[in-house]
Amino acid sequence: MNCSNCGTPAAPGQQFCNSCGAPLGGGNTYYSAPPTQSYDIDEASLPPQYRPLSPWAYLGYMLLFSLPVVGLVLLIVFSFSDENINRRNFARSYWCALLVAVIVIVIVAVLALVLRFSILDYDFY
Repeated sequence: MNCSNCGTPAAPGQQFCNSCGAPLGGGNTYYSAPPTQSYDIDEASLPPQYRPLSPWAYLGYMLLFSLPVVGLVLLIVFSFSDENINRRNFARSYWCALLVAVIVIVIVAVLALVLRFSILDYDFY
């Protein structure tokens, strides 16, 4: 059997040409037709681990994570929990936001101290 696209000999039972990659069943198309089966997926058919969160859930988690001690504990728990991937990713993104906020606060505090001492050292007379 030879490839109908490039003429390279092929072994019996071989599905694609080793030279050009064309299917050996005939024709010179490199890809098969798209599947005719529909892949409509609704939330009810998803496993609980992959179900999306509503906007109100994100708001609720944001308010919950803002609580001083309880929020921090739940933030740690949800960051490592695989019960819902979307909640875990939101908790991890909240950690990133907290880290950025702490870095900005430290930079502003250092600049304020530097400027304060430089203004105090300035002689106005």
